[in-house]
Amino acid sequence: MDNVFEELKALGFRNLDKIEIFASDVKQKTTDELQKKQGIALADILYDKTYICPICDKVFTSKAIRSGKNRLMSVDTDLKPKYDTVNPSLYECIVCPKCGYAALSKIFSSVSPKQMGWIKEQICSQYKERNYPEVLTNKDAVERYKLALLNAMAKKVKDGEKAYLCLKIAWLYRELEDSDQEKTFLKYALTGFLNAYNHERFPIFELDELTVAYIIADLYRRFEEYDKALQWVGYVILEKSVSLRLKTRGLHLKSLIREEKMSKIETQNKDK
Repeated sequence: MDNVFEELKALGFRNLDKIEIFASDVKQKTTDELQKKQGIALADILYDKTYICPICDKVFTSKAIRSGKNRLMSVDTDLKPKYDTVNPSLYECIVCPKCGYAALSKIFSSVSPKQMGWIKEQICSQYKERNYPEVLTNKDAVERYKLALLNAMAKKVKDGEKAYLCLKIAWLYRELEDSDQEKTFLKYALTGFLNAYNHERFPIFELDELTVAYIIADLYRRFEEYDKALQWVGYVILEKSVSLRLKTRGLHLKSLIREEKMSKIETQNKDK
């Protein structure tokens, strides 16, 4: 298996090639290009937010997105959003530049004393200090999310949290047009969400039970497991408590799954 944490070697981490995320189991735009493309609008959207690292107590700032300044343009079938100016996911993962502790902004301060010990032993002891540019690229974000995933594993978090991080990483690889790595992390996300659905309480971050079921359906579709995809999306559509927005998405997804299934059957028949 390829080392999915390859980028973290530069941060001092070794022997990650055989690490398992779950027990069960392109052209990159430069910072200058991004600044040129986004111009003054990006400066208006980003601001410095102060954090205190719960592991080493370092006070530092990390860029964040101003609310109401970034317009949603479209949403992929697996709920990956596309915005008009900047991808918020680039700035949702916070990294302490001193000790290497990393997590999503909404849970950055949520660390138990036992987890602190695990992070110091497994992360801080190997981490080499890294300063990121103010304007992050997708490649920078991939590194930061993978560091957050490694921290999540050190903290022994539930599979749902790891699945959420894997889904975010897959979306970043989609931006980079790296389909192989995208599929790798979509597969991890599917495994983790299935585990979470059977054993964890919802919500998982902002994802409720039906939203996770919908994502599972679309992930099965992306791996051409159409019968399983139809079962999961059918559950979403038929659930009485489903929101109108999610039901509409589910009906569209069901139609897409059927179209792709029929196309595959027709192709297979022609090849016989």
